[in-house]
Amino acid sequence: MSTSKKTLTPAKYDNLDPFIQDLVRARKAQHFTQNQLAEMSGVSRRTIVLIESGGDCTLSTLSRITSALGLQMTAQTRYVPTLDDVTRENEALFASMRLAKNT
Repeated sequence: MSTSKKTLTPAKYDNLDPFIQDLVRARKAQHFTQNQLAEMSGVSRRTIVLIESGGDCTLSTLSRITSALGLQMTAQTRYVPTLDDVTRENEALFASMRLAKNT
């Protein structure tokens, strides 16, 4: 029997959204059971189980859960490169490869 701390097992949680993975990690890091989190957040344990297994929920439910865990939800814009950005990067890469080949 291993004495190491339990972590998220890849097979069980790899398919989850990274946000939900963070919620599970936070719950486990604080040593809360699903029942305890349900009581603290005011949602049912069934809802916690559903969310942690990849099910859908409302934004207000997520907000209640994150608040109970002492977390804050934020929205961030991801950088999506434009075609011009990719073209510039490729041109720079090819130029450096040509330069290296000629020296």
